[in-house]
Amino acid sequence: MTDKVLLIPTPAAAIRASGLTHIDFADGYSVQADRTYVDAEQAARAVFADPPHMVRCLMALRNGIVAPFGLKAGIDFSDRGLGKIDVFPIISSTGSEVVVGGNDKHLDFRIWISVQPNLKGSEVTISTLVKINNLLGRGYLFVIMPFHKLLSRSLLQRAVGRRDEVFPGAM
Repeated sequence: MTDKVLLIPTPAAAIRASGLTHIDFADGYSVQADRTYVDAEQAARAVFADPPHMVRCLMALRNGIVAPFGLKAGIDFSDRGLGKIDVFPIISSTGSEVVVGGNDKHLDFRIWISVQPNLKGSEVTISTLVKINNLLGRGYLFVIMPFHKLLSRSLLQRAVGRRDEVFPGAM
């Protein structure tokens, strides 16, 4: 049984790994999973795999609203040569942490996922970091923030609660 997802201070490692020159928003969530992940990429794939119907609906709504403003309607950023996790290109990856994200005209964002094995399984931490590029980015962040907080917790809880068969290699 996994523990509850906790809001935590943004990890310093997430800030360092983001590569952003300035950070306007950052958060952190952590949960104890009763499994050990092979690496952070496996945990990240679990977070973004098979999103709930609500997430798909929210993304479709988002894409319809932002297209007239010239923002990327389908969040599908270019692969930087390290592969992708869902639609997000991998920016950096080590065994214990992975950073995915993208840059757009309104904001640049990074999602940092860390896995630390322990006696109970793994502590999985996720942090979102954002650099706002203009007034449109500030408004966009303001509008999506309530959804972001809900989805971050929900996707993390759902990922660590998945059955082992869904992601081979998890113990």
